[in-house]
Amino acid sequence: MRAGFVAGAVMALMDEGLMTFDRAVAVSASVPTLAYAAAGQRRQLERVWRGELCTPKLICYRNIPVVSLAPSARRALIDIDYLVHEVFEKRYPIDVQKLMACRMRCLFAVTEAGEGRFELLKPLEHDIYEQFRACLAVPGCYPETVRLGGGEFVDGGASNPLPLRGLMDTDLDRVLAVLSRPEGCTFDPPNLFERALFWRYFQRYDWMMERLWDAAMVYREETSILKTLALKNPPHAMIICPDDMPPARFLTRDRRKINLTVDMGYAKVQALLRPIRRFLKESRE
Repeated sequence: MRAGFVAGAVMALMDEGLMTFDRAVAVSASVPTLAYAAAGQRRQLERVWRGELCTPKLICYRNIPVVSLAPSARRALIDIDYLVHEVFEKRYPIDVQKLMACRMRCLFAVTEAGEGRFELLKPLEHDIYEQFRACLAVPGCYPETVRLGGGEFVDGGASNPLPLRGLMDTDLDRVLAVLSRPEGCTFDPPNLFERALFWRYFQRYDWMMERLWDAAMVYREETSILKTLALKNPPHAMIICPDDMPPARFLTRDRRKINLTVDMGYAKVQALLRPIRRFLKESRE
């Protein structure tokens, strides 16, 4: 739910007419946020974040007793199928035509479940809602992989929560990064409780624990690169992140915490409007 900070920041950028990037990459819960933004669906994006996530239909604490014993998508801790098909597809469908017409090239992060390989997908490379399912399949919390084409996939954050270097290897020269964690905050692999809770899942995918440890190291390395780029003159990167950990840190059904997290992201962009405009102007010159 920390991704509510990213959603709030994106809504503020949309309101200020600043979603004018050449390329955008999203990981995990920020993938639908990017899709709504690219399609110009600002109202739908806000309604999803403020009204559709604080429900036991999505966050299923009642399933905790069975999660470690008999992992099943029908009794998952996070019901991704409900979120994707009932909320995204039926209530707030993505405007596919506008998404296709967007000049900003969007990329969605996934992890190939066979070898734990990080990949970036283009929107509509597969069915958009199945792509959402794959991008949101948080290891353990959603105990199955998602088939796309001939492969099986899970959340991209399992292998690379901040895919910066893949972007910088292209013709892009500057990066505006919106992070859901404060500067200096690390990306932590599963703790002892999480490993115990999801032990059957991690036993099924024996590469997963090692890859999650690697992902934690990658996050530290990528944030270090971002900071170095931000110190260049002129800066090659700008970081938008919360000053403190958002109220909605991980799983919560607390509407107030989710809304405060969204508000935090929106307010952060508003507070940085002048330097953001300057950074984006310099990148075009």
